[in-house]
Amino acid sequence: MKAPRTLTLLIATAASLAFVPTGAIGAEPADAEGSRGPEIGLTLRGVADNTVEQSEPVHIAVRLEAPEGLAQPMTLAPAIDTWADAITVEIVGAGGGAVVARAAAVGRPDVAQATIDRTRSAGGLWRIGGEVTAKIPPGMYVVRARLVIVTGQGWTGTAESEEEPLRIMPPSGAPTRQGALIRARDALATGSLADAAGKLDAELTKHPGDIEFLMLRARVALLAGNAVGARLCMNCALRALPTGLAHQPPGLHELNREVTAAFEAIDPAGANPTPPAWSWPPAGVLTASPSSAVNANPPSGPAPALLAAPPVAPPPAFPLPSAAHTSVPPVAKSAPGNFAGVVISAAEFTDAKVIAEAAGQWAASAIAGSQYGKTQYSAAQATGAPNISVAGNSPDAWCPANKTDGTDWLELTFAKSVHATEVRVRQNDAAGAVTKIEAIEPDGTAHVWWEGIDPYKAPAVREIVWFAVRVPKTPYLVARVKVTLNLASGPGYKEIDAVQLVGTEPGRD
Repeated sequence: MKAPRTLTLLIATAASLAFVPTGAIGAEPADAEGSRGPEIGLTLRGVADNTVEQSEPVHIAVRLEAPEGLAQPMTLAPAIDTWADAITVEIVGAGGGAVVARAAAVGRPDVAQATIDRTRSAGGLWRIGGEVTAKIPPGMYVVRARLVIVTGQGWTGTAESEEEPLRIMPPSGAPTRQGALIRARDALATGSLADAAGKLDAELTKHPGDIEFLMLRARVALLAGNAVGARLCMNCALRALPTGLAHQPPGLHELNREVTAAFEAIDPAGANPTPPAWSWPPAGVLTASPSSAVNANPPSGPAPALLAAPPVAPPPAFPLPSAAHTSVPPVAKSAPGNFAGVVISAAEFTDAKVIAEAAGQWAASAIAGSQYGKTQYSAAQATGAPNISVAGNSPDAWCPANKTDGTDWLELTFAKSVHATEVRVRQNDAAGAVTKIEAIEPDGTAHVWWEGIDPYKAPAVREIVWFAVRVPKTPYLVARVKVTLNLASGPGYKEIDAVQLVGTEPGRD
């Protein structure tokens, strides 16, 4: 994998690893280039308490902004090389010591010139590798950035950043979360995607709910062309957000938007390139519990509206239904010779047994005929492993907009198409409404596995119930499952927490 070519400013998740686009370059008025140079901001990325250990890489984000009071745009256009080549980033001894290391820019800018003004800035990521820091004696240092343009179009002169302190410590000998995060980001920054995936997978196997690692893993999958793998990681990251979160983790909204766009661009007919095997997240990611989330310094306060966290207890009443329904899925082609599925008794299933199913997988994405809310109660809440522990109303489940009128449907897409044997639906409220189960091939061909009246009879006390249909192993591959509910089957809003598809991948029979 080639290193990134276009550099954009690094956000805290290491989601972008290139230079900030500076806009079109044109001729500026002569008085735009006053005697004051650009203001240079410098930030150490992924470094806690301005401290790193020897052998740990150091990432430095540099940002060039227009000086205060600049009336016209400022051009940075050296006569030789690019504006980025005119920037030097160094580690020097504290108190005016000698230069001990010089950083290299990650990637190259798209254009040789940059224009900055009140609305435009420029900057990017510089890197000092672990092989360099290994040779720096432990102690106190400072990091500084300098822009020098001797000749060229527009502004010329020298501008310097304020110094940022950096402490280099001897190796502790014990693996740390920060060290693992830094090394994973470094592999991503240098374009070593498979290496970054391996480092992240090792950490996610131990801490499957770590939001920062999940976000980085989503970025790796996205860069590898695996939009489904990226969606799985983002779903887990969103589910792992703690309650009372005042601010979203930096870059989460932007990354989720990128992942969503890539996922929606997938060809439903299956004409998509096969992503590399290492681009898929580890199995532990798919079954992670939100209780395993790791957040070094979780802030307090209300949850953000975009990713509203569930309340501690179910609300006393439902909010108004969302007027917007999700899109209708492609019209499925009829399939001759549908299997007659058998409904399995709910008594045969426990959460522990279903979650531990080696041949099972949880939905990666979902759409529905309607949903009660845009985020809470939406179809997306039925993706991933179960995360509702108490029967009854929960915004962490899919809920149709209607209560007891007509029918509604939920269609789920799975990361891997399999020769299937079973579908399991976890109903957390008003169970007993399932009226049809359909399995859909990658090309859209639908097979009705079962259609009828849900045999479940609700007891006096509400409980979480698994509805399962079992069929002989299908000769065709199943990519999606559609669950239809009879909303008039009984009182109450019907809700589904999760759906599991059981089967084997081709060649693993």
